[in-house]
Amino acid sequence: MAIQFDCPYCTSTLKVPDSSAGKQGDCPRCGTKLMIPNPFAMSEQSASAAQETQAATQSQPAPMPAANGAGQAVAPPPGDSVAAEQRPMTSATAQYLRKRRKSNVGAVLLVILCFGLMLGAAGYFYWTYGPHLEGNLVGARMTPEDASLEQLQKTSGLGLSEEVVQAVNDSFKATPRRVQSDLMDMLFFGPEQGGLKVRLKPGEKTEIVRVDLTGDPALMEYIKQHGTQLDQARYSELQSQLQAFYTDWHRFLQEGGMMPDLINYRNTIGLNSLMGGLGYHMEARVNNRVFPCVHDDFDGGLYFLVPKGTLQFEILGRKMENGWTKFPGKYTVQVTQQYQGG
Repeated sequence: MAIQFDCPYCTSTLKVPDSSAGKQGDCPRCGTKLMIPNPFAMSEQSASAAQETQAATQSQPAPMPAANGAGQAVAPPPGDSVAAEQRPMTSATAQYLRKRRKSNVGAVLLVILCFGLMLGAAGYFYWTYGPHLEGNLVGARMTPEDASLEQLQKTSGLGLSEEVVQAVNDSFKATPRRVQSDLMDMLFFGPEQGGLKVRLKPGEKTEIVRVDLTGDPALMEYIKQHGTQLDQARYSELQSQLQAFYTDWHRFLQEGGMMPDLINYRNTIGLNSLMGGLGYHMEARVNNRVFPCVHDDFDGGLYFLVPKGTLQFEILGRKMENGWTKFPGKYTVQVTQQYQGG
């Protein structure tokens, strides 16, 4: 035998064992706590009336079974096992669940809106009260005799064998490789003291201008606070490209075939080894044309390749491959003198 009754909240039909009579349980449909009726506590008169009613109903046709998907849900108290099916939801129940889902979506949208407002407020206060990285700076052009930049490559920490590194370095010592264009002249060579070195000179139509950053205290403070963070991307790219360069060139020496692309390595190794984090994230623009930063002397000077005879240009943040522009400033540079460097 089993006790059958309807949940008064979601109208699901429930079946529980006789032993559950008079106990509390949870409706498996809506989770509401309810009291299981106890038909055995009825009086003798009520029992007789119930028997007469049951006899009358037995003479009527049996009810049709529920349609597919319909059934009865079970809400046994803890410890009782009950099997049951579920009825289709009533329109009132369905409406309640739809309202509940809509309220959850509204709460999520509210959280997203609040988060967006917080980011907007942070951006507003940063641009309003943060450092204003804009203004005018002074540049000095380098003479052709002084316009030469060199850097020895560091091969420690690349995870390569000493045999591979030495073979590549000896190859460039015996046969230096040059990458020339109107923009720059980059030479990869092996110096007498060993290792691999790059040397950069301006191209036939360009010159190097040193921009003095010390004229803007806000910019110098920005470099002090963010210099290490800015340099992470440059250093990571340089290390990975150095590893690829030595691996590719050693394979070329062993197997022959097509020479590795030195133009790519000119930018990712040559330029990256000559400049620091700030220069990596900046570029010069002359008449809407982009020119690279090529050196950072870590003494308040950034060096840019620009067309010969340039008197004024802009420096601003470079847009990276991921679409982000790390440096938020923009400066106008006036080229007023010859660089008298050491």
